[in-house]
Amino acid sequence: MINLMVFDHDMTIVDSSYALMASFNYVARHEGLPEVSHELTMKYIATPLPTFCEGLLGDYRPEWVKIYREATAIYERDLIRPFDDTIPTMKALHERGIKLAVLSNREYPRTVLERTGLAQYFDEIVGALEPYGKLPYKPNPAMLNELLSHMHIPASETVYVGDADIDIVTAEAAHVRSIGITKGNFTHEDFKQMGAWKSIDTLTELKDIADADNKSAH
Repeated sequence: MINLMVFDHDMTIVDSSYALMASFNYVARHEGLPEVSHELTMKYIATPLPTFCEGLLGDYRPEWVKIYREATAIYERDLIRPFDDTIPTMKALHERGIKLAVLSNREYPRTVLERTGLAQYFDEIVGALEPYGKLPYKPNPAMLNELLSHMHIPASETVYVGDADIDIVTAEAAHVRSIGITKGNFTHEDFKQMGAWKSIDTLTELKDIADADNKSAH
């Protein structure tokens, strides 16, 4: 039975790729470096910030983080958009009585979710610094374990949906079933090899998965 669906944020429920590209290009212009393409941005999406910098800008310097964060405050407000299937799917899952949450490596994900109008659809929003204080980043399962504890829902009744390998690893470490979504860099075969419970191309497929799983539980 599925009583709780937890979602990664970037490239799972929102397209943040253009905001990321614009933010890194802001750093590139500031440092006199070549600007980066959307294709290159997608190649490194869902990787840690140092890896992202090295892949897109050829190096990682701590002072660039401040410049990058200045840019995200500008571009995320205008360029992060929910995927077309996000809101209809959240409404459909809510109608089925399923609790919904977001769990992201962003430190303060609620701010972005409020800007995009998505915060209202989730019962809980968890980041590395909110609302439980500082917790280790994924793939450490601490954030997910804390969420389950606060929501009083067992891992066996929870599913975690994400676009990257760290999402699958996080779910497995918390003994939660995982669903990979192919909106990022990973394919159905990739997710299968990672040990994901299921993989999907669109969020709309979650309705049928929830219906089938909850029916089989009765």
